[in-house]
Amino acid sequence: MLGDVFRIDNILNACEKILYFLKVNLLFLVCNTPALLFVLFLGVGEIRTYLPLFLLSLVPMGPALSAVFFSMNRLLHRHDTTAWSDYREGYTDAWGQKMAISAAHMLLIWMFWTNIEFFSLSLPVFPLLILFVLLFAAMVLVTPNLYLLAARYQMSFRDIWKGALMLMLTRPLLTLSNCIIFAFALMLFEIRAGTMILFLASIYGFLTVFMHQSVFKLLDDMKTDRES
Repeated sequence: MLGDVFRIDNILNACEKILYFLKVNLLFLVCNTPALLFVLFLGVGEIRTYLPLFLLSLVPMGPALSAVFFSMNRLLHRHDTTAWSDYREGYTDAWGQKMAISAAHMLLIWMFWTNIEFFSLSLPVFPLLILFVLLFAAMVLVTPNLYLLAARYQMSFRDIWKGALMLMLTRPLLTLSNCIIFAFALMLFEIRAGTMILFLASIYGFLTVFMHQSVFKLLDDMKTDRES
């Protein structure tokens, strides 16, 4: 009889976690309405044609992705809170700074991509083309680090960028794991788009936060040592 109770509790806990993932993902989608409208009315195939508009629609993704990371970290450490309260706290805390980080991020992506097209089509200069390809790749690879730091630590705009770039360069295995997680999320979406759209951001956020736990512990220890 006791075993049955434990099994029921496990089932209920699993259902709560699934609902938590679902709620956080739906909140993420709502906060990214501009990007969804772009895809709905213009389509993915028009991203390159209307790249500035697409990147502008992605600016609200900064606070939204930070909120997902914040919520998944709460879930991972078994905080007894609700999805709505966790997401709201992660989204509204330093909202202006997260929007500024996201705006700068999208602007840099646009600048580097524009230079890639210019030096590959209008004025072919191979060394400069390689330079801007590397810079563009860096802006893509630094994405999770930026919003993880913004979600977890009270840092200045400059320190968040500096820390995110340092993590990307000094932790190549972690950078590789970020790429693998993103590819895995895309694979899930390709396999079952109708279902995965309801959980994709939460799954990506949970796996990313889980893989960064060792870095978080190291940064927390360094912060404690400085304060003491």
